[in-house]
Amino acid sequence: MNAETILELLNFTNAYVIVLDKDIKIRFINISLSNKLGFEVREELIDRCWLDFIPTEIHGKIKTVHSTLLTTSKDQQHHEFVNDIVDLNGNPFKVKWVNTAINHTTNWTFSFGIPVSVSLEEVTGADLRHQFKAVIADDRVMINNLKEYVKGIPAAFNLPNTCELES
Repeated sequence: MNAETILELLNFTNAYVIVLDKDIKIRFINISLSNKLGFEVREELIDRCWLDFIPTEIHGKIKTVHSTLLTTSKDQQHHEFVNDIVDLNGNPFKVKWVNTAINHTTNWTFSFGIPVSVSLEEVTGADLRHQFKAVIADDRVMINNLKEYVKGIPAAFNLPNTCELES
């Protein structure tokens, strides 16, 4: 399986996947997230600013998290949080994100998210475990394949492979 195949698998997961560049512009977005945002063609989102889909009052938080991911040491390049996203019709929805820097040469971040159906104040570890379990059950084959082949992702973007996977 090559990097292009992995990107296609990411397209069809029920989870949300997005890659942002250093300017918080969208470089990759999967079908699930683009459809949830109200777009029929995901390519329409490439090069758009991700902040266009974030409530204004949390732009600062998103910028800080993004910057922190790109400037911290390798062992601290991971951040999780829940925030609202706003679709084309102005409807907000909550997503639990796991974010990481994927390459310091290009300063890109990779984010994997799942919808959260409870209010931010009510989100508990049990809620998140239930949501993650549902996504993982739906995508188990894809996730197992990704473990083995994730090293090929930089090649799909013509990036040097600086990722070392731990077993």
